[in-house]
Amino acid sequence: MKKVLLKISGEAFASEAELKRTAREIAATAKIASLAIVVGGGNIWRFRDKKDLRIDRVESDFLGMTATTFNAVTLSAVLKKLKIRTKVFSAIRTPTELAEPYSISAAKKFLSKKGAAILAGGTGKPFVTTDSGAAIRAVELKCDLVVKATNVDGVFDHDPRKSKSAKLLKKISFKKAVQEKFGVMDLAAFKILGKADIPISVFNFAKKGLLKKAVEGKNMGSLISSK
Repeated sequence: MKKVLLKISGEAFASEAELKRTAREIAATAKIASLAIVVGGGNIWRFRDKKDLRIDRVESDFLGMTATTFNAVTLSAVLKKLKIRTKVFSAIRTPTELAEPYSISAAKKFLSKKGAAILAGGTGKPFVTTDSGAAIRAVELKCDLVVKATNVDGVFDHDPRKSKSAKLLKKISFKKAVQEKFGVMDLAAFKILGKADIPISVFNFAKKGLLKKAVEGKNMGSLISSK
């Protein structure tokens, strides 16, 4: 059975309508695969948006991790209403009523069957982006694929929002992704996944049904791999 890590940003939780749409996409996919879902918390807290408050970076990062736990529990509740087997694991201390402490063995055991393991709290350490955290979790859990949900159709040679001539790159090597510094994930994440030979699928998550098709092995946008 295929094991996939899905990285979604806090934007997926920006409204109730968006949350429900995200949950429906995940639910359709969780019926055919095991999903490890790393959630962001930028809809609630993001360090770069709060710099004027002059909060210590370590404290700010832990606030961000707490925000991801809030989102993870919310997503789990919506998925349960859709009859999806789900459990929240958190890398930071969280009431047991909300989440189970993250451990590789516990998450692997849950992912041995179809369903959605929602991974909150980042890595539990400051100064680590959720992209890098997602890459680390994908390696720890021996995932077959990483899916990066975005609001564009994939990876382009130029920013498609600024250039009408921007070309979609269907297949990209990890080496080129690092050299060109493509902004879809940070460089540390590219290096971690490249070394582990875990490909990344990048596509427009707003388009209905693409998540399931990507997990089925179809290139719905851009595929970053070692080949």
